[in-house]
Amino acid sequence: MGTRSIFSAVTVPLYIAAPLFAVLGAVFVALFCAFYFYLIWDIRLSYKRGVPSGSFWSPKDKFDPEKDAVRIDANPNKKDFVILTLADIQVHDRFRLDKNRVIYNTIKGAIEKAKPDLIVLLGDNCWGYSRQCYRRLVTIMDGFGIPWAPVFGNHDCEGNADIAYLSNILEKGKHCLFRPGPRTVTGVGNYAINVVRNGKIIHSLFLFDSGTWQIDYDEKKIVYLKADEDMKKNMPAYYAERITEGPHAGETQVGGDWGSLSYEQIDYYKWLLAGITKSNGGVKPESSMYTHIPLREYCDAYFEWANSGFDPTVGMGEVNEVICSGAVSTGMFDAILEEGSTKNVVVGHDHENNFSALYKGVRLSYGMKCADECSWREYMSGGSAVTVDEEGKGSFSHVYVKPEGLRHKEGFFGKIFY
Repeated sequence: MGTRSIFSAVTVPLYIAAPLFAVLGAVFVALFCAFYFYLIWDIRLSYKRGVPSGSFWSPKDKFDPEKDAVRIDANPNKKDFVILTLADIQVHDRFRLDKNRVIYNTIKGAIEKAKPDLIVLLGDNCWGYSRQCYRRLVTIMDGFGIPWAPVFGNHDCEGNADIAYLSNILEKGKHCLFRPGPRTVTGVGNYAINVVRNGKIIHSLFLFDSGTWQIDYDEKKIVYLKADEDMKKNMPAYYAERITEGPHAGETQVGGDWGSLSYEQIDYYKWLLAGITKSNGGVKPESSMYTHIPLREYCDAYFEWANSGFDPTVGMGEVNEVICSGAVSTGMFDAILEEGSTKNVVVGHDHENNFSALYKGVRLSYGMKCADECSWREYMSGGSAVTVDEEGKGSFSHVYVKPEGLRHKEGFFGKIFY
């Protein structure tokens, strides 16, 4: 009868060795599967809830410049104050933020090029193991020693922690200026930052949570455009989304179900700006607004630019996917025009767009996608900047960074070992 050597000094019959190896193999597979379940799924399913903001707000409240806005002093030795934006980092797990990866090198490269005084993260900062990613991201951003301020996107809340928990992590950042904002205003992370030079506010930043889904979806207000040969030639991204059946066959819908700034956020914007103006000796500073999902007016700005023959004095950049705004404007842009302060609006969300155009005196821009997570275009990676001069006037530009380092991997083994 045959035998099989298991160890050098031990031999056993084959009829014992064969099932023994089978059992050991099955045990190994079971342990491996258990490890995989814990590493990949149990951690994800272990959902954490944080402590929500204890702040409440009413339009009748008196503005407190110390409590209701964050102050940052401009460097007296620098002529300009540079605000760098990083859009849709969208890291899936914390290991992809290691220093030999594309994400870290892109963040570092954009900072080295722009030399910012403040960094704004434009949302969708993660989309996987969110609490692990946020802890790692806070460590990385704090490591640059530069003040930074994030907003949330529609994917940040899809991981293993709610927005309140992620807010609690952000509030522990040494250089993070994040404020959760009042509980009575839609979203989390609605706050203002004042840039001060020589004791005066020269520029204000308004940061808002654009949420996830459209809050006003009146069918009568939705706009459809004819998907004709002119659209195919000039706006191929929109032509590709043409409707093929139903009452709007042959047309393209403008905007969609995406989030938009709420009526409470509009009121809060006006209240903040009024309070900042009063605390600034009655002088209303120029300002910029940062949020994740584009305002509905981004579509109008793009169509106007396209109809002008893409006049370079009006706009720049590319639109390679439809502008994913809400289908209906909730009125924030009208408030911006009414107040006359905000001259730059910067958003993320659409990874393959870096379009920027002047529309009714306000520059509506995409902050450029940062690094290689999710959909992206290699030649459109890095960051963007609003450069504020000594008078407080801001000018917009892109900061291109060549992707360098290890890139993300897809598939079963990529998810385990990355």
